[in-house]
Amino acid sequence: MAHKYGGPWSEVKLDAVEYYLQCYSNALTPKQMDIWYIDAYAGSGDRQAERQIGGIFEGREVETIVEVLDGSARRALRINPPFKHFVFIEKDANRAAQLRLVKDDYPQAKIEVLEGDANTELLKFIAKEPWTRKARSNSRGVVFLDPFSMQVDWSTLQALAATECVDVWYFFNVQAIIRQLALDLEGVGNKAPTLDRVLSPKWRELYEVPPEEPSWQPDMFETMFQSEPKLPTSKRTISKSQIDKWFKTLLEDEFAFVSDPLPIMTPHSGHTFSLFLAVANKHSKATELAKKFVRHVNRKYAPKR
Repeated sequence: MAHKYGGPWSEVKLDAVEYYLQCYSNALTPKQMDIWYIDAYAGSGDRQAERQIGGIFEGREVETIVEVLDGSARRALRINPPFKHFVFIEKDANRAAQLRLVKDDYPQAKIEVLEGDANTELLKFIAKEPWTRKARSNSRGVVFLDPFSMQVDWSTLQALAATECVDVWYFFNVQAIIRQLALDLEGVGNKAPTLDRVLSPKWRELYEVPPEEPSWQPDMFETMFQSEPKLPTSKRTISKSQIDKWFKTLLEDEFAFVSDPLPIMTPHSGHTFSLFLAVANKHSKATELAKKFVRHVNRKYAPKR
């Protein structure tokens, strides 16, 4: 059974990462690079999605159907020219078992399924060859971090940056961060350890960020009947865009290049996620190539008004 999660926004996220993977493979395969794809929250390999069909324009009753779509693991496997190695990490035993069955559809691919916590398995994996500095030679990789919420540890991101040879796509749940923060620092209380783990203790800097300039503009009636326009007066909260900007600078302390975030919108919460690319490779050619690719990604998949 396919893993049921997300919605149309999940397809935007997966489309963006797949587009980058194709660019990455096209660029590095001719150079005889040993390229890896590491999916740290791989799920079952498939995704269940509900879709409505029918209606007036189709001349039939409206009904909801369930589709099985390719998840991130299967999307990576269909890249051509293919990656040389695939590592799928999944904590849930049933989903990990389904991931192993994916091997039957791709018998030529070198696929390894690791069952366990993504942070633990990633740290163990990059401690081995070819990711140690002495052994990595021509190995390069793309790591996809797509947690359900706030499962990625900051220490894991630091360890990935230290490899100096992976590109990391991080599906950052900015809505979950907003929920953890209070209107003032003292109000965070017992949520502080979680924020320490996910954002490092530096998250307290978010309470030092100046308020955003109001985007309010007076309309005709306010101009006519009010001597002074009314501005919002509620107590300041930290906005999602402020968190994104701050988190980018935090990543830049560890990685050679960090992209501007790609906002991912959902129907109920608007800007709910932000998709970041963080490049560990310090060589200028690698960062310039990544910048070129991610510019195309962000332009192609930016939210449409």
